Amino acid sequence: MNNTKSKKQHSKLAFPHVMVLLVLLALFSCLLTYIIPAGTYQFDDNGYVIADSFSYVQNTPVSPLAAVIKLTSSIASMGTTYALLFILGGMVSVMISSGSVENIVDFSIFRLQDKSLKVLIPCITVLMSILGGLAGNDAMITFVACGMLLARRTNLDRLSGMAIFYLPYITGQAIGPTVLMILMCQEMAGIPAVSGLSVRIFIWIIFTAFCAFYNTRYALRISRDPSRSIDGEILTLSEEEKNNIGNETALKPSSVVAVVMMILPFVIYAYGSSKYGWGFDYLIALGFVSAIILGFVFRYTPNDWAKRFCAGAAQMGPVCLLIGFSKLISVILADGQVINTIAHSALLIIQQLGSSFSAIGMFLFTTLFNLMMPSGPAKVPILMPLFTPVADILGITRQILCTCYQLGDGLTNFLTPVSSVLATGLILSETRYSKWLRYAVPYALVLVAFSAVCIFVLQGIGWTGI
Repeated sequence: MNNTKSKKQHSKLAFPHVMVLLVLLALFSCLLTYIIPAGTYQFDDNGYVIADSFSYVQNTPVSPLAAVIKLTSSIASMGTTYALLFILGGMVSVMISSGSVENIVDFSIFRLQDKSLKVLIPCITVLMSILGGLAGNDAMITFVACGMLLARRTNLDRLSGMAIFYLPYITGQAIGPTVLMILMCQEMAGIPAVSGLSVRIFIWIIFTAFCAFYNTRYALRISRDPSRSIDGEILTLSEEEKNNIGNETALKPSSVVAVVMMILPFVIYAYGSSKYGWGFDYLIALGFVSAIILGFVFRYTPNDWAKRFCAGAAQMGPVCLLIGFSKLISVILADGQVINTIAHSALLIIQQLGSSFSAIGMFLFTTLFNLMMPSGPAKVPILMPLFTPVADILGITRQILCTCYQLGDGLTNFLTPVSSVLATGLILSETRYSKWLRYAVPYALVLVAFSAVCIFVLQGIGWTGI
């Protein structure tokens, strides 16, 4: 009786599901359109905001009923993202179902013995951070499925399995020298693309090293004392699987090929996107070709390959639904014309600060703004034209301005419930959002503090990066 009663109380007090959070945030966004005065900027022929053109307009509040009606268009507008997730989800499934990840992990555990976590996690961190820094994109969240296998193989919890693959690539994106975000910012600021490379690489090294330390420290802690797990549940293997772990394991060439074929599409896309401006359609094509090659490597029959591919794609269904709801929140705020008012109000405060603190203010505002609108490319045409004249007047270099925006856009992507990528990771790992926040918030605060110090120092020396 007492157990039943405690379970009922726990269910009542349980942290809301991501879907529930998104619905509540959508309703709150509707409320904001009634409270915050509507405002608008004038845009030039290229779609960029004209500075000092802000004016208040008549409110256009979005009612909950209107928001529900907009849900169809919000979901439909993310079609390319859905295609990307379906194809790459299928590709990862074809690879994982072959047993390649288990073979590589088992081989590493056998060879490294008690040092396996100390070596595996830093190596994975560096690899994922490199991929994220070169051309990180939302589709890389599908690697979380590999993290779950690694967690089961090494007796870790769901949080650790998700973080080992998710945090590094998001961290790499936040300061990557060739990601779409910084290239757009530098183009709008009128400075050479991929400039400031040495400083960005230095910050990337610090970020990546801290990410490796943070993930490895937590994994080692719970491996020694499972009661210290934030998630509260350690993933384990069956008795048969446990018996195989201690035995000598040979590394299969097909396993190495499988991992290479899973990473290769992202590497090729990273080069093509920076060199030729490739879009997601190229990554989708590369992912599908990779899945077909994997089918030949493992000698699957056509029907067997199709079943494995479709099983992975099917896992992305709930994810795509949450992505549509995330998009709805941005649509509500845009249609209610409150995004521009928020940006204008913050700008009035920021420009009252000195040059160094104004640069930090731009970074912090972008960080907070990203919690409501995590789509970086969508924010660039709004914020960059507003920040640029203020930066010029205060003596903030264009390179520092771009860095403020990039860091501000990237360092809260793994915290905001509006992020479709985070929602995807939580679903794939079956991790509670409240548990994830307990793990990720301290990590984010350290990176935000370090970024603020970097911006202050760079502004002090007048860094131009050209």
